[in-house]
Amino acid sequence: MQSNKTTSFAFSKSIKTPAQMQPCTPELLNAAFDDQHVSDTCQKIAAKLQEVKEGTLAREDFNKLKTKLKEDNLPVVCFHASFSDGYRHNQTAVPSGLSIYDVDHLEIDPRAYYINKVKGREVELGISLAHISPSNEGIRLVFEIPQGMTLEEAQRWMADRLEDDTYDGCVKDLARCSFVVCRDYVLYYDEEELFKEREVTLPVTIVTTDSAISTPSADKEYEDNFEGISYPNIVHSLEDVLGGVPAQGARNNFIYAMTCNMRYVCNDDPMWIAQVLPRYGEDEQKFLATVRSACNRPQNMDFPDIMKRALKLARTRQQADELAEANGIHAPKPPVMPQRLTKFMRLITKNVPEHLKPAVAMGIFPSLGVHCKGVKFRYNDNAFVEPTFMNVLVAEMSSGKSCVNEPINAIMLDIKEKDAKNRKLMQEYKDQYDACPADEQKPERPKGLTIQWVKSDMTPAAFVQLMADAGGRFLYTRMDEIGMLNQLKTNGKGNNVTEILRLAYDCGEYGQERVGTKSVSECVEVRWNWNASATPGKCRRFFKDAMLDGTLSRITFSTIYTDDDRMPLYGCYDERFKADVQNFITHLNEAKGLIVCKKANTLAAKMLEENRQYSALADDDSYRELSYRATLSAFKRGMILYILNEQKWCKEIEDFVRWSYHYDMWCKMWIFGENMRRAMELDRARRNLMELLPDTFTLDDLNAVRRAQGMKGDGAQQLRKWVSRGYCTYDPVTDTYTKSPQFLAKHPKAA
Repeated sequence: MQSNKTTSFAFSKSIKTPAQMQPCTPELLNAAFDDQHVSDTCQKIAAKLQEVKEGTLAREDFNKLKTKLKEDNLPVVCFHASFSDGYRHNQTAVPSGLSIYDVDHLEIDPRAYYINKVKGREVELGISLAHISPSNEGIRLVFEIPQGMTLEEAQRWMADRLEDDTYDGCVKDLARCSFVVCRDYVLYYDEEELFKEREVTLPVTIVTTDSAISTPSADKEYEDNFEGISYPNIVHSLEDVLGGVPAQGARNNFIYAMTCNMRYVCNDDPMWIAQVLPRYGEDEQKFLATVRSACNRPQNMDFPDIMKRALKLARTRQQADELAEANGIHAPKPPVMPQRLTKFMRLITKNVPEHLKPAVAMGIFPSLGVHCKGVKFRYNDNAFVEPTFMNVLVAEMSSGKSCVNEPINAIMLDIKEKDAKNRKLMQEYKDQYDACPADEQKPERPKGLTIQWVKSDMTPAAFVQLMADAGGRFLYTRMDEIGMLNQLKTNGKGNNVTEILRLAYDCGEYGQERVGTKSVSECVEVRWNWNASATPGKCRRFFKDAMLDGTLSRITFSTIYTDDDRMPLYGCYDERFKADVQNFITHLNEAKGLIVCKKANTLAAKMLEENRQYSALADDDSYRELSYRATLSAFKRGMILYILNEQKWCKEIEDFVRWSYHYDMWCKMWIFGENMRRAMELDRARRNLMELLPDTFTLDDLNAVRRAQGMKGDGAQQLRKWVSRGYCTYDPVTDTYTKSPQFLAKHPKAA
């Protein structure tokens, strides 16, 4: 036996995506329990079951409808294991220490079964979750495997405790998954117990030699790739070429077909194939017998077209996966900041713990850019850009978001001192103006009283006047909450502050014309850098109406990621530290005019091409839209570090620029990726096509509209996306689709 500590089991949005298993979290599972789409699906299955009981629907038809509704609409959880490569198969399964106990086709109400046999014994039996199955005819118990037992032994143990002989005895495959149900079906849920860390004892595989193929040996090593393509990628692609993983009942034939094709890339070795292929829920001995039978079949020497297509698809996917891994946007945690940093970056981050350094490193650039007056950079498209930066630090409450404050205070020290003097002079002017009798000549507003560090609570007139007073310098604002941006309303027309945010990034023109002699009539170029912070939920809500207007791509996002819940220990921000920081800031204050660094432009060109390739391979429109300005922002960060480093380029700057891009993109995709994809699909051709359809329509109706729009191919895949996104619902009885209330609410013309 060998021991392993684990807390992880796997979750996926659909059983049809076996390559997208991710570690399950309480947030993911609770969101799935509360998903309206999950609830609607469970209600539909329950309604069809009632028709069976009433004799108006045949049991065979019900089973088909139930299977389709589950597979098309319900997320899945693999309580048995997590998967090191993200693919749901036994080869890379890491046991979780949990097992599921299924009792199907109960003749009594599942709730009655639970009350009679389980209720009150949950702790004794190690149960952390109990729920009614999606069929509404069974019950599922998730429990901790007693130490030293296999999955099969744990099943028998639970059956003995419940005095039960009707359970599903096939639940002994690590890759076996369960459909998620709605919250109403949950009978017992101990979240802390379900997600706790466990000491898992893993049985050692024993290899026998009494047949041509036995249980695959962990000791015998095979190649992990064919011509550079990993076997999990080949298996996944071959599954798709063969039409996808079948439902129970057709799995044996599917395993046979998979084996016949895998022979060509596994040296016709049945043990190799058995080590590579998933079990697809089949009994182990039956699976091995099927593999052996397929390998005994006479083989054509010609490489089959099916495998050629599968290898081509697998190679394309692997290239996309490699680029995704390099970009880090789908990783479970943000990219790690480089260890080697420039002198300035080492100084400014030295007083915070390791897990807070990325937040500080990204959050200081708005305040650094404020020190540059008249400084421009030439980007790769020959446009002149300025050091405009806007940063939002997104993290949970009490996670340490204030870590950026002291570094920013040290950077802004010189500006804060100047502002204090100018604020005093401005107050003296206001006092004189108010004290002067109405019939006497009022004093003129003094010129050149620049105040750069300003509050967010400004009227449009004050914003324009402060910008005009700055004379081409940047204004700066720091906000504890992202919602404080709403204090700046534009032209009294409500909350369209995102318009100013876009202008600020591009140094666009903004102003107002007024007739009154005391009113502000100015037109200025907006130079305004700022920092803000928010929790993930508040951040999504604040920007929910700005998914597609370019606001998000202009802002840089950062976060705080750590598994350590101890209180962070900070260093000392003393006078020596502040003086050292100000010595670097002198380089920014002295910089003037156009600053050129060919190596920075060369790096930007490489990154643009890498991002273009990844976007094309991944077919991710939201990533593509966000990547353009994210690359530009990374370039500008590199130019600021170049100035701080006495205009000397170095590898530390290049590494930081690359990391800062991938980190920014990871944060954006984590916070907004799914919302952006939904918004883009509604905003583009998919939405337009649905608006051309009646409220209830068929696949033939959609194909007719597609042909009328000059589009080729069948619309079945598009319909599946519409259903998964909640734009419409599918009725398998009538084989029709109906636009969802959510879609009709957003697009009333369609009604």
